[in-house]
Amino acid sequence: MEPIIFVPEYVNVSNIDQCLLDKHVTFCPIDSKTFDAGAQLEQRKRFIVLEKDYFDAYFHRGRPDKCSYQSRNAIMAFMWRPCNWMDFYLNFLIVDGVVGFAMPPVHYFVCANDSDDFNLNSPADDNTIVEYFDRDYGSDFAKFARVVKDKPYCVQNYFIVNVCQTYHAVKTDDVSIRYTFNKDVKYQVIELLVKKSATIEELIEKSALLGEAKADTDNSPFQLRDSEGNVVTDGTKFSLQIVGSWEEDEDIDEADLANLTERELLYHNREWLAFNIFSGPEEGHTICCLYEDGSEFTCETIDGIVYLKFEDMYFYNDLSNNKYGLFVGKDVPTKRQRVRIEYTEDGNLILRSWESRVLAANEFMKSSCGIIKFNLRETPYYGHPSMRLRIIRR
Repeated sequence: MEPIIFVPEYVNVSNIDQCLLDKHVTFCPIDSKTFDAGAQLEQRKRFIVLEKDYFDAYFHRGRPDKCSYQSRNAIMAFMWRPCNWMDFYLNFLIVDGVVGFAMPPVHYFVCANDSDDFNLNSPADDNTIVEYFDRDYGSDFAKFARVVKDKPYCVQNYFIVNVCQTYHAVKTDDVSIRYTFNKDVKYQVIELLVKKSATIEELIEKSALLGEAKADTDNSPFQLRDSEGNVVTDGTKFSLQIVGSWEEDEDIDEADLANLTERELLYHNREWLAFNIFSGPEEGHTICCLYEDGSEFTCETIDGIVYLKFEDMYFYNDLSNNKYGLFVGKDVPTKRQRVRIEYTEDGNLILRSWESRVLAANEFMKSSCGIIKFNLRETPYYGHPSMRLRIIRR
């Protein structure tokens, strides 16, 4: 049933901070004298009734929970997830009888013509308030900063601006300091800021270290090479081996290798990319990593761009749909979906989203296999190594 918010005649909605979720709910005017919450509970399990200084959330029992407006988006996001009321009290605090989220909301400023997408499972969207602005008026960062400072219940050190799906994380006290990023990495960047894993200044610094992705107009020829430095031509069969961390240590010698346990040798020296036989067409076929010999791959060059392939399927990413795996599909990837192959200084390969700075990283989930993700938090600059590869001819 469609989420609904009941608005009594004495509540002026324009005086209440807007939420990203408001575009996905129905605001229904009511007469407070005749409104019957009990009758509504029989028809729908979850709904909200606005009051002047708080709102009532009905979603698990007859009596409502009195909730703080500053946490309205976070509470609404939780209410319309498949969660139970016990989880509710594990995620929110009750102070002086009012339910609220433990952290202040992040203030979004969104161009009215664009309207931000909303992801129910992302803290980057859940705990937020939003204000829309006219594109013709432009992005007045100084004005936005003043709005944030007038709302002490919001995060005060930064705010987010979205113009035509180009995002800016802006420092409130100095709007000249801002980090610009695109939709592909929206959730990763904002989550880093929300969890205080990085500051705007650090994001700017790491961005400079990572470098911008090369433009399509780069005419320098790219050639895929194997571990011996030989050119790999289209159709040549090869495996992709993940370079182990012990191999990065220039000082390690045979004596050190002899001291490694069998498990350590297995982990560091025998990781390969492989087609995930358990992935299906519904969620997309994916590439995973294994401790044993991997799958057989090839490459194909189209209009000067080198694509990695498994059988007749091309490697691609789906970051624009908030999916972070490494996928393979029969269609030639669009520009947004392409996987860029780049060389590191030591001659190994890394995989990067074509239009962003996001690098692929591997993470072993079980003893024998693992997942591959495009995730900003897993670049070398955030504590998780990017996945480095070498080509081994079959």
